[in-house]
Amino acid sequence: MVKVHLGQCGVCAHFGEHHQETEVLHRIRTTQEAPELIVEECGHPSNEKLHLRVTAVSGCDGFESAVSVQRQGDIRP
Repeated sequence: MVKVHLGQCGVCAHFGEHHQETEVLHRIRTTQEAPELIVEECGHPSNEKLHLRVTAVSGCDGFESAVSVQRQGDIRP
């Protein structure tokens, strides 16, 4: 498992966006940990036509949080 931080794909709304909410995506977003080899398609509008596949610890300038920050360093669904 790898730690996923705010700003990385694993906690981005576009990570796995074209799949219905899966247990794996929910677990990544709530625990901030992801399997090292997980790869999902990025649904960000600028990447969508490329069918770009990214890991949970990838990142870009198009990040949009899939979770809300309750207090500094604490991410909640």
